[in-house]
Amino acid sequence: MALVHCTKCNTSLTPIFRLHSKAELEANRAEPIQLLEVNENAVPSGVMPLHFGTAPTIGIPFPSIIVEVAPEEFTKIQKRELHLPKDWEIGEELPKTAEPLGSL
Repeated sequence: MALVHCTKCNTSLTPIFRLHSKAELEANRAEPIQLLEVNENAVPSGVMPLHFGTAPTIGIPFPSIIVEVAPEEFTKIQKRELHLPKDWEIGEELPKTAEPLGSL
């Protein structure tokens, strides 16, 4: 999903991280995929999860939640000065790709 999402990204989007919640929640196939995106052009506005449904026609078969933050907000999250929703933790950084959407 991150691969499909990121093909639409511009260069202001820097790292993308998987967000993890409790293991028992993640084991549920209906649990949305959660991503944290650090965007240099984002206006600092706190942690505001945006919920998206499935989009199978463009290769996104699972619901998702995207949290976009400015670099300074990401630093505050890492220092635990700004908090993610309850029980969410930053996971692995996901690779970016420049492949066009049609090549997937």
